[in-house]
Amino acid sequence: MIRHTCLTFASLLLWTVGLAAAQPELTLKHIVLIVGENEYHTWETLPEFAEKELKPRGLKVSLVIAPPSEGDPNFTNWQAIKDADALVVSVRRRTPPKPMMDLIRQHVAAGKAVVGIRTASHAFDAQPADEEHAAWPTFDVDVFGMKYEGHYGNKPPRDPPTIIKAVPEAVTHPVLAGVPSDEFRVTSHLYKNRKPAGTVTPLLRGWVEGRAEVEPVAWVFTGNNRRVFYTSLGNPDDFNLPAFRRLLLNGTLWALNQSVPPAERPQ
Repeated sequence: MIRHTCLTFASLLLWTVGLAAAQPELTLKHIVLIVGENEYHTWETLPEFAEKELKPRGLKVSLVIAPPSEGDPNFTNWQAIKDADALVVSVRRRTPPKPMMDLIRQHVAAGKAVVGIRTASHAFDAQPADEEHAAWPTFDVDVFGMKYEGHYGNKPPRDPPTIIKAVPEAVTHPVLAGVPSDEFRVTSHLYKNRKPAGTVTPLLRGWVEGRAEVEPVAWVFTGNNRRVFYTSLGNPDDFNLPAFRRLLLNGTLWALNQSVPPAERPQ
């Protein structure tokens, strides 16, 4: 069952202001959530995740958000990107204002941490509506180290689920601490990600039940002295899975070069 945190767009803006004001300045790692998509309700799930998983660990969190209407480029609070230690990106085919895109490019060029979920692989692959907005069609290759080439379109319960399993060579990677190494099923339809850069380390792989094709589903990218984590998971059902929440927490902490909580030992 899909569970949403019922946050209005206006309440999200108040959440951003209140959360930033509640945190002491200069002493905390600063995570900026960039949300601009119309399919997966990350305008609800990511702030809820930040409240429960990131803020209690002493991390400052700000929200940069655009309305959940297709292609809307009107992001708010984007000046927060300037002071970010990590960007968590959940955007789908938007063209932000040029000054906002300049800050994103500066963040990446400075070697700072980036975390991407789901549509972040094609976050800025859209045609700018005018000269005041900017695209970055190669964001997938430049930042995540792999090329997004569409998806299989399987959408349970009508279609077979996606099966996820840890890459055997990666089971000891810190990002997989506490993430099951056995197979588990998700309702996110499977993305196609190809042509990995040499410094990509695959962590999870997936396939559509009953099909032979296997795709990388989560990985880290360390090119250009940067720590980047990406997963193509991230629909609302995924946020209800302890395995996914742990994966996203670990990936975010790893990207910030902070310690990942150890896996709980079986009783």
